[in-house]
Amino acid sequence: MGAFAKYRRRTFFAPIAAVVVAAACITLSTSAAAAEYDLNSRTYLYLYERDQVAGETQKFAPLYEYLSLDVWEVGNPDLSFHFYGWGRLDLADESRGSSTNGNLSSAYLQYLHPRGNSLAKFGRFFLAEGTTTEVMDGLFVKGVTRSGFGAALYGGSPVENTITSSGGGDSLFGGRVFYVSPGVTEVGLGYFHENGDFQGENREEIGGDLWLRFARSLDLTGRAVYNVVTEALASHRLALRLVPVRTVDLKIGTEGYKYKDLFQGVLNPAFLPPAINPDDEVQNLFADLDWQASGILIVQAGIKSIRHLESDPGDALRGEAGFRVNLKGPVNLLGISAAVQTADQKQNEYQQFRGWLMGSVNRWKFSLDGLTWFYEETSGGEDTTVQIVGSAGYQISPAFALSGDLRYTQSPQFKEDVALLLRADLQLGSSGRGE
Repeated sequence: MGAFAKYRRRTFFAPIAAVVVAAACITLSTSAAAAEYDLNSRTYLYLYERDQVAGETQKFAPLYEYLSLDVWEVGNPDLSFHFYGWGRLDLADESRGSSTNGNLSSAYLQYLHPRGNSLAKFGRFFLAEGTTTEVMDGLFVKGVTRSGFGAALYGGSPVENTITSSGGGDSLFGGRVFYVSPGVTEVGLGYFHENGDFQGENREEIGGDLWLRFARSLDLTGRAVYNVVTEALASHRLALRLVPVRTVDLKIGTEGYKYKDLFQGVLNPAFLPPAINPDDEVQNLFADLDWQASGILIVQAGIKSIRHLESDPGDALRGEAGFRVNLKGPVNLLGISAAVQTADQKQNEYQQFRGWLMGSVNRWKFSLDGLTWFYEETSGGEDTTVQIVGSAGYQISPAFALSGDLRYTQSPQFKEDVALLLRADLQLGSSGRGE
């Protein structure tokens, strides 16, 4: 760990300073008039050293700051403000191509009708409506009538992180119509359009979503997205959840997608040709089981069949089983699991074993996690990955906690990968919410 002594003295960069000052000003200016607020600061110092198989040693010490602020009753009982952003400063070697970076993830005003049947957001926010999930700068409005029929509309500019030369999108708009009966069903149909350069085309999608409860022990969820530009079904998922008795929870389903239709709008080259075969199609079948075997023992198992249209990467079958035990004493939770994947190609076959525990003593919390992968095909003469993660934290006060993680990894890619993560978590809030 001596490599971590190689720090560079640098002034804390402007984006984080601006974020902290802005959040503090908003909190101080509104706290007197606002009924409630939450201010959360999470600071991470991540120290790691990697000895690569090729012989190069990498030494990094990035400092991260994550800041969130929620203020309720901003001049109006139904109006609130929400903010979330982060920044990074490298104290040693550059870890991501530059010594600093950051992102304003969200900053928006929200109006919620007193009866809860209408909602509006303005600013930068994460949009999750039906089958659409985006980060955008703009306006979102949603309302539902007493009969259960409703609609949502949105428009603005997309917020996209890209490392390609495509440039991403310029503007987006869309909406969704739906019907909801609380506790019984919700079904919706949505439309999404984004102007931009996505493999030479705009993005245009139609999506449908469904949730239906047949009985207390049986419900069905489904979603499908149709790519209007490529004129094909991009993805679909259908899952049936059964709870035949109180101690058994079973989910079975199917999902599928086509690469050229699903990834037409992505901006990361990892999902673009030639990294993937655009003509490939994937069809998965899965089943997951949770069984409360006793008051302290929970058994979990799952199986997944992965079928590819193309021979490369070919088909695979993965099975997993394990259990966790609730205990009394310093160690209050532990678990063991094992997974096996067989495949058409040996490079995709492996066995995975994991054991972990969690505990607490007074204000101390701790955990230990060990994972091992055994690969059927060697890489660089190695066929095993071992990773051990230990964590400990101390709650100094209800509002302030310190913690840290120590991780050791040995794999075909790295002879040794040693990382230390230090955290400081500060949570401030007015009486009531957030305490």
